[in-house]
Amino acid sequence: MKITLRSLILVASLVALYTTLSSQSAEAAKPEIDCSTIRGVCYFCGNEEQARRELGYGKRVNLNAVRFWTSQDQFERRGDEYVQSIVNFVRLCDENGYKSMPILFNGNGLNPAKIEPDAYDKADAFATALVNALKDEPGLLMFDIMNEPLCNPYVNASPKEERAARSEKIWAFLRHEIALAQQLAPDCLLTVGYTTAWEIEESTASMLDVLSFHDYSDRREKIGNNFKLAAEWGKKLNKQVMNTETGCLARANPYEMALQYCNENHMGWFAFELMIHGRCIDEHGIFYPDGTIRDAGTIAAMFGCYRNRDIKTVVPTNPNREGKVDAALALLRDALKEYTSDAFDYRRSDKKKLLDACEVGANLLEACELVPMSELPTTQIEAFRNDPNADLWDIRKFAYKLAKRLEEVAQIF
Repeated sequence: MKITLRSLILVASLVALYTTLSSQSAEAAKPEIDCSTIRGVCYFCGNEEQARRELGYGKRVNLNAVRFWTSQDQFERRGDEYVQSIVNFVRLCDENGYKSMPILFNGNGLNPAKIEPDAYDKADAFATALVNALKDEPGLLMFDIMNEPLCNPYVNASPKEERAARSEKIWAFLRHEIALAQQLAPDCLLTVGYTTAWEIEESTASMLDVLSFHDYSDRREKIGNNFKLAAEWGKKLNKQVMNTETGCLARANPYEMALQYCNENHMGWFAFELMIHGRCIDEHGIFYPDGTIRDAGTIAAMFGCYRNRDIKTVVPTNPNREGKVDAALALLRDALKEYTSDAFDYRRSDKKKLLDACEVGANLLEACELVPMSELPTTQIEAFRNDPNADLWDIRKFAYKLAKRLEEVAQIF
């Protein structure tokens, strides 16, 4: 067969066209997503019945995504069994209306030995197993290659002169794992959960499809600056931006405030976390195990509704507007005075009458938000009602304190 210059040119042209079409096809295969519509939570539960119940709580407030940690250590101990457990969870979430963002590596729990070049093979084996198992799952939203890369003692507690080199070692590991994920799953979206917008690093960020950052700032000004910088990175790199971790009561970062900034900046979000449980029980979480909530303000913020903080327009509540505090105090006084002996005997007090009077006063205080929402008096009233052995003296003391609180807030003396 005679090979002519013309045939060579034709072959070269066909190869070039195939390469171009293949490249365009690969780019077109990336799922189209509007990150501003993501309303997520950090959440994982290996118990199917419990997970279905708790994911159901989230659907009440229109949550649509979960972000969760995976574990290289667990993979090395359990192998395929562990990978299948993650697949099962992603499928369970999908069945219940949630897309999933699995996190491959965790900067918070960084073991420096595992980011050394001679340890890459083990990390690659883990990432390969997980990415291959999940890349074609309909419920996959995107992969978070690493959570908070520099948020660890390896960097933050290091001598200042070593900090840059240690950070670069993490970035090198991260670039390697991002490239691996791109190779294994060219059609999947990738992100990294940077600790804050100030941690975003260009050599890794430029490799990602979506930029994500976290915010636990303790003041509105600091939150605003974090969001502003994140948006600037998004504009610079022409990428969508979202907040994949926010909300911590013990860091002066209430959910209502955090979610307001997400919504006003048209950025999707993942609140930390869905359930009030575990080691973070007293600072994180939206739902109790029975489906009740800690704070109505959080739920309102998820629907784009926020408290009025304009001192010029806010209207204080008046619990005695219709004389109801006067009436409640009368009920309490009457119940506290009632006993059936000339000699005072608190044990003859009428438990139901006392608690009914308390409930009227408690409802006034709670409706007007005049007591801490974490110390609702109706909680104690229900406990007294449900306890057949409740001490009447304790109920009387509670009723007296409730009456004094009503007098104080209504300015009655």
